[in-house]
Amino acid sequence: MDQLNELLQSLPGYSLLSDAMKQSALDAAQVPDGLGVWPGEPGYQPTYDHFFAAINLLGFLAAQPFVKSAGSEGTSVTVERPDWAGLASYYRSQSFIVRQTGGDVISSVAIPYTPHVKRVDMSGRDSMGRRTSDDNVDTDLG
Repeated sequence: MDQLNELLQSLPGYSLLSDAMKQSALDAAQVPDGLGVWPGEPGYQPTYDHFFAAINLLGFLAAQPFVKSAGSEGTSVTVERPDWAGLASYYRSQSFIVRQTGGDVISSVAIPYTPHVKRVDMSGRDSMGRRTSDDNVDTDLG
């Protein structure tokens, strides 16, 4: 947890993160250990992607107000948000998990349109953009 704390300690709102929140983020960021043993397998030595754990906590931190300046006797306060997108981008660039998965949860898969693949317009509209008589487009393959 020390490495995660080092990443987060300079951020506004860091003190609001509980040890349980940080441990939960670490648990979600387990990676194979140095011997290639995966989490949950016998002999696994806990190994974490600390940058991925930090990414998981940024949403909570970003929701907190950030006081930029305060006037005398508290009569005026300026609240601003730091560049969370930039920080998330940096953490993503350092994360083993993000690098291994290409950074996206959903990946586009190219479909080769060969003679045995039939293109189907799933919009339910004809070539002129009008609704077809059958508004229920069948997506079942069976």
